[in-house]
Amino acid sequence: MRNIFTILAFLVALSTQAQVYERLKARATDHYDHAEWSDVISVTDRMVRIHPEDIQPYSMALVAAQFIGDKGTESRYLVLSQRNGVPIEQLLAGVYDRTRALHDTKIYEAILLDLKADNLWLAKVLNHYLLDYYAFSRQFDQAIAIADELLSVTPHNVRYTKIKADALFRQGNTEASVLLYNTILDENPADYDALTFLGAYYSVQAEKTLAEIDSLYLKTEEPSDSVFQNKKQQIIDTDIQYVLTLLHSACDIRPSSYLEAKIASLESLTPSLPNHPSKRRSLLRLIKERLEEQPKE
Repeated sequence: MRNIFTILAFLVALSTQAQVYERLKARATDHYDHAEWSDVISVTDRMVRIHPEDIQPYSMALVAAQFIGDKGTESRYLVLSQRNGVPIEQLLAGVYDRTRALHDTKIYEAILLDLKADNLWLAKVLNHYLLDYYAFSRQFDQAIAIADELLSVTPHNVRYTKIKADALFRQGNTEASVLLYNTILDENPADYDALTFLGAYYSVQAEKTLAEIDSLYLKTEEPSDSVFQNKKQQIIDTDIQYVLTLLHSACDIRPSSYLEAKIASLESLTPSLPNHPSKRRSLLRLIKERLEEQPKE
């Protein structure tokens, strides 16, 4: 009988605690909605003591602490969350969602930077999230700087290398970007992103060269067709074939209508030349001569 009363008392205590926690959550939310940041932190302190596994008070407190410039509270909540087994990815996702709701993700960036500065033991993990943030927000200088920090620790990390390569490309530093993607491809010839990026890049370069040959042909007064055709054929046999190798490999990994159309377009290339103005004049002159040779009735 005593065991039944003990169980009942325990259940009542749990119910009471749950009610207290819900009231605290409502108060914290109200303070948060009214930007009463110090009050938010005082309430979330009590919430964490009752339910240390709940992510909400941690994310709420981190945002509130950022608004009042309380770096100590930011670090305290980070340490508390880790001590209480809160997954850091869920914690930071909660913070990011809150800053998005406030239409100011710069708060999220500032929190990450503060936490990184005061918690070097988690610098690599926090850099991982900073890298994603900078890449997504198109802050390419910062993305490259953070990628370099991470690559100094794990130099062969493909994900970090790709983000750096993409940032360099978007900055206009194409050569450095291509070099990095070639490094990735050297290490893994079946890397889809490297195959498609390099395929697209070298395709543009090869087709540009073919267009330049056509342009030079048209500017030459009396061009030798065979010379220019041989130049174009050489590009088709080397550069275009290399591009096709890359794109076929990519298509084997993940077929797409874009890749198939691009491959078909490149495979249809020939060394044919545009109509040269002198050739047209010669043809017109020939036709005129033939007409003049015809007997008049």
